[in-house]
Amino acid sequence: MDTMMWIWLGVFVLMVVIEAATYMSLTSIWFALGALAAIFAAAFNAPVWLQVICFAAVGFITIATLRPYMKKYIAPKVVKSGLEELVGKTAVVVEDVCKTDGVVTIDGQLWTARTSGEQIPAKEECTIVKMDGIKLIVAMPSEQQEALPEQQVITN
Repeated sequence: MDTMMWIWLGVFVLMVVIEAATYMSLTSIWFALGALAAIFAAAFNAPVWLQVICFAAVGFITIATLRPYMKKYIAPKVVKSGLEELVGKTAVVVEDVCKTDGVVTIDGQLWTARTSGEQIPAKEECTIVKMDGIKLIVAMPSEQQEALPEQQVITN
């Protein structure tokens, strides 16, 4: 291998390491593909300026065309944590829940709650439909769809 092939191989390895270090940001990996194109050009004894053009062209073309599609499939999924994780769970009413106040228990913890629909009597089960600060917004399972008119079901 001549010198330029080794240089492009080094650029390829560097781009792959940067991509791995940035937790799949899907930026430098495309220039790794450009480095492979430059290695290919160097193998056929292309002038250095043509190797650089191959590197840049393949890098920029692939980042512009493939990155948006790959970002959807490879990007890490957002995982709900903390209070957001309560939405959708079932709670038991401890004190009647109305539009202004009430108390429910979930996983053995007491939470203040309110409803956007009808009052829910004590000892009934309800579903947590959203959070308002640290107050739970709850609904009877039959009212759940009415309580979230702005939410739409997304299917693939």
